[in-house]
Amino acid sequence: MTVPGPAALGRGVVVRAGGPVPAPWAGAPVVVVDEAAVAEPGGVVAALHEAWAGRRPVVVALAVDPALFRAPACFEVDPWTLSPSFEPWHDRLHFLVWANTYDARGDGPPVWWWARKAERAGARPGPAGGPDVVLPDGRPAWVDGGPRSPLDLDAAVVHAETVELGRLDAAPPPVPPTAELAPDQLAAVAHAGGPARVIAPAGSGKTRVLTERLRHLLVDRRWEREGVLAVAYNKKAQEELEQRCAGFRPHVRTLNSLGYSLLGRAAGRAPRVLEEREVRRIVEDLVPRRQRRVNTDPIGPYLEALSLVRLGLRSPESVENERDDVPGLAEAFGPFRRRLASAGVVDFDDQVYGAVELLLGDGEFRRAAQAGCRHLLVDEFQDLTPAHVLMLRLLAAPGLDVFGVGDDDQVIYGHAGADPGFLVDYDRYFPGAADHPLEVNYRCPVPVVDAARKLLSYNDLRVPKEIRPGPSADTAADALVVHRHRPDAGSATVRSVVEEWLAEPGCEPAQVAVLARVNSLLLAPHVALSSAGVPIDSVLRPDVLDRTGVRAALAYLRIAADPRHIDGNDVVEVHRRPSRGLPQWIAKWLRGTFTVDRLRAIAGRLDDAKVAAKVEDLVDDLELVVAAAASGTTRQVLDVVKDKVGLGGAMGLLDSSRADDGGSSHLDDLEALEQVADLHPDVATFESWLRGVFHRETAPGGVTLSTVHRVKGREWDRVAVFGVTAGLVPHRLAEDEEEERRVLHVAVTRGRHRVAVLADDSRPSPFLDELAGAADRRPRAAAPEARPARAARSAGPEALPPEAAGAEQALRAWRLERCRRDGVPAYVVLNDRHLRAVATRRPSTLAELRRVDGIGPTRLELYGEEILAVLEAAGA
Repeated sequence: MTVPGPAALGRGVVVRAGGPVPAPWAGAPVVVVDEAAVAEPGGVVAALHEAWAGRRPVVVALAVDPALFRAPACFEVDPWTLSPSFEPWHDRLHFLVWANTYDARGDGPPVWWWARKAERAGARPGPAGGPDVVLPDGRPAWVDGGPRSPLDLDAAVVHAETVELGRLDAAPPPVPPTAELAPDQLAAVAHAGGPARVIAPAGSGKTRVLTERLRHLLVDRRWEREGVLAVAYNKKAQEELEQRCAGFRPHVRTLNSLGYSLLGRAAGRAPRVLEEREVRRIVEDLVPRRQRRVNTDPIGPYLEALSLVRLGLRSPESVENERDDVPGLAEAFGPFRRRLASAGVVDFDDQVYGAVELLLGDGEFRRAAQAGCRHLLVDEFQDLTPAHVLMLRLLAAPGLDVFGVGDDDQVIYGHAGADPGFLVDYDRYFPGAADHPLEVNYRCPVPVVDAARKLLSYNDLRVPKEIRPGPSADTAADALVVHRHRPDAGSATVRSVVEEWLAEPGCEPAQVAVLARVNSLLLAPHVALSSAGVPIDSVLRPDVLDRTGVRAALAYLRIAADPRHIDGNDVVEVHRRPSRGLPQWIAKWLRGTFTVDRLRAIAGRLDDAKVAAKVEDLVDDLELVVAAAASGTTRQVLDVVKDKVGLGGAMGLLDSSRADDGGSSHLDDLEALEQVADLHPDVATFESWLRGVFHRETAPGGVTLSTVHRVKGREWDRVAVFGVTAGLVPHRLAEDEEEERRVLHVAVTRGRHRVAVLADDSRPSPFLDELAGAADRRPRAAAPEARPARAARSAGPEALPPEAAGAEQALRAWRLERCRRDGVPAYVVLNDRHLRAVATRRPSTLAELRRVDGIGPTRLELYGEEILAVLEAAGA
């Protein structure tokens, strides 16, 4: 037997600490595994992994009994307490000590244990001075314990993974991929082995690369199917991949089905997956009941928050504290999960979160599961959440051989936990990963590729890359056109662009898409195209007209259209938007049908002078709206409502209390309604006309109307990007400007032949100049300063000054009455800490109140006016 075998195998040796080192390894570096290394294995694991992955011989000096780290550790922790970079270090330490090393701890010759295992599978001992074993067919063979990669040696090679399966199949001679691919694609497909990051920009053929990589591993290299798994982001992507690979049928799973299969395997049966309505019932039982507001979903925020905890690996307390619409979340999280466990069921997110918990808590199960995930190929890596990354890393250990395909420039789900850092810092999660960037966009015309490249160059957090148009890309100058329209011409412009495209020979509605940053901004394209007879396939539904700002604006329009027959319900709808500080009891005065004069007369009958003055202010506002309708258009009336009456400011106040989550804001809703108003100037018939448009059916085959977030991965011949306007793109609520650029980049790169970007010329998006590369480049933002250390908790709350103490007492009395009336615990209305913050700051306006800790959009709308009234009555 040759010791240590051919140099290409890179074998090392394990010796007793202080014992002799066999001559073949006399000059090799020594890694000591002692008690300190077992306690803190990070440094030793890094050194051993680098040697193993690079096939460099190393001497492992064992100063402890290897049984100390042989059994995989169990971690009884809540997964949300961990980061996606969490390491079960002993998994890797045990593997790396023995994976590609001789055992020279005894008195005899060093033992190559993989040869012994191969002999148990049917091989015969190899000849002295020759390969490790002789296969049953008579061929001498080496048994390779290094990373799985092609080797060209003087004898056959059987990999240790094959031997682990009880087989002795020799690897075929190294062959290149058989598919016709571009050089950058070919390099990725032919990757020798180990982890790899494949940056795949829009239109670069990532699915083809993934398909051919699978074919190359399973067909050309004949790797065992049991150890190779492709992971798709969702069911549609899984089905597409399976269809393309039908000839050799690899194992393909979605992220959720992967987690689900692990849970079923551990339990011995597949758990039932709850439908959302069942999850809602459980949540409703566990969280405090709250006053139900019209057209609101009190349970929806809890479902979102549960996702943030489980997929974002966030603490329930932090999620509850940063929102004001999920009181009791932290207290309910544990019981919620126990309720699922006791019933033997899971919901959608718990398929992943529960699998992570299982992999952490049962080390032996984790080791068994890892055997089926020796080589993971992961699609859409940029969309993974922290929980997804952690699950994949636990499964891919100890080798961490993950072939990740994605594009950091297409991370647009930051609100859900997606992070470009997972690709930017890929080798942190998968050490030693190779880079295989794809550099050609085969989808888009040259002007679109150039513009997207310029736009993205203004981002700092990204993988440096080259993106070139394909050799047959359309070079027409009008392949990308920016339409700067008047503020009142957005609807007409998008209709004109689409109709012009549809008039071209061969252009069908299904080949056209209109995309917007947020859902409500699709209202204008939806109405404009539908009313023009253009078939549409729209994601927009009639309930967009029931959102808070739109509902109030339509009530103002009804009042303006018929001031002699004002419905009291409309007055109730508008009297708090904007806030006028009217008490709740005023609603009993607003029943029936009114004129403006009768409303003013009511003000004169009120005993409370302050309330009477506020009713007079309301009547003054209604008279402004009525006057605008007498001689103006629908748009002009809405302008008065938004700017002079102050509905825009009120909606902006609500918006400023919430974070952007990819959906619409209240101001977006008003802007969308104004754009539609340009299509129908008659105030009296506007609402009935608008609602009538939604009675027309939409169906597949029409022009697609969608938000950008819904269409990543799709493409059309012609794409119009609507509303590329300051405040919308980038969105005024978005905290991550770089993600906003990525959203626009995703939008424009959906187009195969023609892309139109539509912008209000009175406030164009700053990204328009960046698309042209003409914007100034700002210096890289400095890292945020560290937050000051949290002060030690005192024995009790500090005493307040007299004015604040009086305000606190009044607020407590109000809270007690309010929670009794609503039938909810006191903390649902306002917890002690937030109540004290209000009393300390004693705000006098809603704008000041919303800046108080704990006051978000929900509390502002439910309790804002009452809190201000209490403070005013208390003399605060």
